[in-house]
Amino acid sequence: MKINFPFHLSLYFMRLIFLFLLVFSFNFTIFGQQKPFSGEITYKIERVDVKDSSKAIEIIYARDSIIKVVNFSSDIGKQELIKHLRLNKSYLLIETPLQNFAVRTNDHLRVDTTFDYTFQKKFGSKKIADIRVKKLSVKHKSLQNELTFYYAKKIPAKYANTYTNLPGLPVLFYIPTEKGLFRYTLTEIKFNTPPLQLFLIPADYKKVSFDEFTDEFTKMYENEQKH
Repeated sequence: MKINFPFHLSLYFMRLIFLFLLVFSFNFTIFGQQKPFSGEITYKIERVDVKDSSKAIEIIYARDSIIKVVNFSSDIGKQELIKHLRLNKSYLLIETPLQNFAVRTNDHLRVDTTFDYTFQKKFGSKKIADIRVKKLSVKHKSLQNELTFYYAKKIPAKYANTYTNLPGLPVLFYIPTEKGLFRYTLTEIKFNTPPLQLFLIPADYKKVSFDEFTDEFTKMYENEQKH
């Protein structure tokens, strides 16, 4: 995520909080019979409750217990998150003109999504992005009607970065947010081994907690306003 001055500070933090809620909510349920996944997962993101011209995609790079989530949005721009599933650690990468940060987000992302939805397996399957997927009926607590999801049985749900208690990787699913209802559709999946360098925090990024980032960013913003 790249930050440019000048801009309204409160608006930035609203967008950052929205980013946490929409893109980077997760937990760490692991299903015993599924094998670790390495590769690339790409989703197309569309708002479905109203007509919206904005475009967004999400690319998830996975290497066993490490993932990198990259979101591209015409509204927000680019966001990157690195997650270590076994260590229960995650870092949001943020660029600013004066300093780049790797913000530890653990305390803000431990959301047990099992309290938000229930699901039932349904008869029916089809192909999405050239893989055979199975059908689910999902009831989300914030929506009145049930939704139809599809999932890939052989890939653990934890790699999707949301709905991690489903019986497999969600490949077509919906996320309700304060900004509307968004549909995620798998467009491509690659089975490969991404380079380890992709999951490392760059040397010019400073590791900080969320509170430390807030303090440092506020000081940078105030200094920028004085000049």
